[in-house]
Amino acid sequence: RAVKRQAQVTQGVQSVYDDEDYLLALILKKDGLEKQQCEEKLKKYCEELKSVSLKEKEIHKKLEGFCENGKVNKANTKCQGLQAKVTQNCNEFKTKKLELALKNLSNDNCKESEQQCLFLEG
Repeated sequence: RAVKRQAQVTQGVQSVYDDEDYLLALILKKDGLEKQQCEEKLKKYCEELKSVSLKEKEIHKKLEGFCENGKVNKANTKCQGLQAKVTQNCNEFKTKKLELALKNLSNDNCKESEQQCLFLEG
């Protein structure tokens, strides 16, 4: 249950939604990160986009061409190691940023970490 917010991105801080792995993780949810479930969910996601006449780039620019015929393999290759990448990113964030931010609370720390915290919450 991710909360949607209009977060002002501080200068020099990249949005987590610009990272393709995070974007895929949001689409797949927690139970869809394993390779087999990932492939099935991405196939279903592409079918659902077609059924409502949406183009992937209308959802996010990183998804452009993601569901085109013959590119399902592209989507499937994205599933390889996705769970490990997302888990590693979450663990690194928790140990390197979040724990330090909680020790030294400031407005800047909150703004910098807000998007990743919302991602982890979802």
